[in-house]
Amino acid sequence: MNYSAVILAAGSGSRMGLGFNKLLYSLENQTIIEKTVHVFEKDKDCTQIILVISENDFEAMRRIFRDRVEYVFGGKERMESSYQGVRKAKEEVVMIHDGARPYVSDEELNNCKKTMEKANACLLMVPVKDTIKAVKGNQVISTLNRSELMAALTPQCFKKSLIEECLCKALQSKQSFTDDASVVEFYSDEPVIAVEGSYANRKITTKEDL
Repeated sequence: MNYSAVILAAGSGSRMGLGFNKLLYSLENQTIIEKTVHVFEKDKDCTQIILVISENDFEAMRRIFRDRVEYVFGGKERMESSYQGVRKAKEEVVMIHDGARPYVSDEELNNCKKTMEKANACLLMVPVKDTIKAVKGNQVISTLNRSELMAALTPQCFKKSLIEECLCKALQSKQSFTDDASVVEFYSDEPVIAVEGSYANRKITTKEDL
């Protein structure tokens, strides 16, 4: 099953305190974004890689990838960046992936592709290990049922027409969402299928994650 990969790489990485986009940080002799892109480059079913970047990083990204990927400029919010990337996708199925998750595995991609043969939306998830509590101010309101909780990873996969329509509605309404699957959950009746992922598929957010 062919698909387009939309890799979100437009963040500033302010929580890393590097003074530049954390995806340009060199890790194991490669930048983080190179490691991420390589996962999709070696997947024969990935026919298009769209890198959603900030205009400030264009020259740096071009030095790394040249014409190996396609470029679009992202927006201030994740939703706008996703929307710009999805609009450029040529395949019917789109995988939206965080550029800061360089350790996604071939097995995870294959499981997503297999799920998308019958579904219109799915995402990688892992069961929550910690006890999660709802807190208001500094007071615990409730303890959530851990057996029903999973943490969202990427890629998150969709039929292009579905996610493009839902993102467009979200941008028009100016509501805020923290991931793309939640946009589909809110603006459509399509079931979003959970695909079990790996704890190794972690997101590099702070210096401790390095």
